[in-house]
Amino acid sequence: MFDIIYALIGLIICTSLVIFFVKKKRGHKDFYFIVFTVSFFGILCLLLIIGGTENYIAIKNKNFQNASGQCVVTEFESSGRTTIHEIHVEINGGLVVFGDFDDFSDVRQGNYPCTVKYIEKTRTMFSIKPIPSRKMFEK
Repeated sequence: MFDIIYALIGLIICTSLVIFFVKKKRGHKDFYFIVFTVSFFGILCLLLIIGGTENYIAIKNKNFQNASGQCVVTEFESSGRTTIHEIHVEINGGLVVFGDFDDFSDVRQGNYPCTVKYIEKTRTMFSIKPIPSRKMFEK
């Protein structure tokens, strides 16, 4: 939810800057560069708002897709200035869904059968449940 709010604040700031420069600073030496650059970032913020809103609506309407099969669960952590800590789940060697590691920290890594509930457009994972194998019941 906060990603939508941050993008909305960025869009408001970019729109305000473009309006200010178009109305008051047409004679500025970097007028076209500033208007083009700020417009680009405004469009980027608008796209982030649209994507976040689609996720929010899908979660509110419980509009999820389910996929079951052999899952390969791996942890991804970036190294560098930005810290991205995600969990990636590859289902049957084709479909890959992503989730924030903090939300799924109890999920074990490895290769096992599972069922995943995810948002279709962004492939954001909502839940993951391991399917118990027959070997567990044979003991």
